[in-house]
Amino acid sequence: MNEIVTFGQGYKLNPGIKVFVKSAKKFCDKLTIICSQLDTELSEFLKKHNVNIVSASELANKFNVDISLSPYTLKVIYFYLYAKSISDSTNVYMCDFTDIYFQKNLFNLISTDKPYVTSENFLINKCQTNTTWINICYNHDIYGLLNRYEILNGGSILGRREGVISLLKEMCLDMTQIISRIGNYQNIDQASLNKVVYFDKFRYNILSNFEIANLAHFGNAEVVLKSDNVKINGKQPFVIHQYDVIKQLEQFLYDEFN
Repeated sequence: MNEIVTFGQGYKLNPGIKVFVKSAKKFCDKLTIICSQLDTELSEFLKKHNVNIVSASELANKFNVDISLSPYTLKVIYFYLYAKSISDSTNVYMCDFTDIYFQKNLFNLISTDKPYVTSENFLINKCQTNTTWINICYNHDIYGLLNRYEILNGGSILGRREGVISLLKEMCLDMTQIISRIGNYQNIDQASLNKVVYFDKFRYNILSNFEIANLAHFGNAEVVLKSDNVKINGKQPFVIHQYDVIKQLEQFLYDEFN
């Protein structure tokens, strides 16, 4: 079984969620949202589309999770607990919720037991945001070891479930250490992913050829708009993430799925 898993806290139904749910349902056996504080309209929409709804508060109570942590930190913790203790799927994709469009079966990318992470195709040392996160979460020495690599996106982890569990466990351990040093900082998940993966690269697959396109740094990309065949700079990604940076693409998808 193939399963897409996301996390939502405090959301209302919006066009991006409709794009996510309706496109994801084409390519997976099971779509799961770990959630809390969703409004009634969104909850009804998810039920109508046969989305598996998992209560974040029940997970937190069962496993003694500190719910005061940043939602970005909680996302990783809940992904780990769900994959380890509840899911029985063979393959999983752990991802963001409101800005992802699926246009091909991404599970066809899986060919090894190593989990897959996705590049933003942009160097860490060229991005002030990621530079700041890594320096705050670690120190300048760690940043010096990481800055020459491409940014890995914290909202996109794919693979056989056991391999994904292993990666998420390493991130949870690493984030515990970060929190002990700097407290409940808002954005530690992406810094942690980059450090964990790049410090032990042989254990992971890095997708860097726009198989899963993270568009944060590609607002000026060339886009061809066609149903189920959107192309970015001449490539047809399996998944398009952060499409809202290209307003023409965002509106196209909203029109398609709303």
